Amino acid sequence: MTDTAEVSRSGGGPIKTVRSAAGEAPFQVRLADGPEPGQLVASVSGELDAASNPLLQQTLLAALREAERLLTIDLSGVTFFGSAGVTALVWVSQHPEADGKHVGVIATSRIVTGPLELTGLLQRLDVHGMPGVAAGPDGGEERARR
Repeated sequence: MTDTAEVSRSGGGPIKTVRSAAGEAPFQVRLADGPEPGQLVASVSGELDAASNPLLQQTLLAALREAERLLTIDLSGVTFFGSAGVTALVWVSQHPEADGKHVGVIATSRIVTGPLELTGLLQRLDVHGMPGVAAGPDGGEERARR
């Protein structure tokens, strides 16, 4: 059984760290204020599968509620990204509480970008830090030529 996700501001350190329960796919979400005003960063690590999805969605929704204007979901530490992880990203980015806020994703490995590309979500979500992608002249990202 997993804990419920609650997010509240505290001091200058991490706001909250949520971990999966023993016996479940190991994953962790660390929430902290970002470098930009009004930004909250959710750094996710471990395996994102069907077992982790309910707690992941709860945590991301709590983070979305707490973020003033920008929620950045950093998936750099993800070691497995199944369909449940894809579902969680779509769910939080389309949640009614996302109205008026920006949801961005940092993905630095093919473990994450592969499923996002396969499902067409690379074009629908604001994804940065992708391997083989360079910033374009307008600040957007374009596929780097190899």
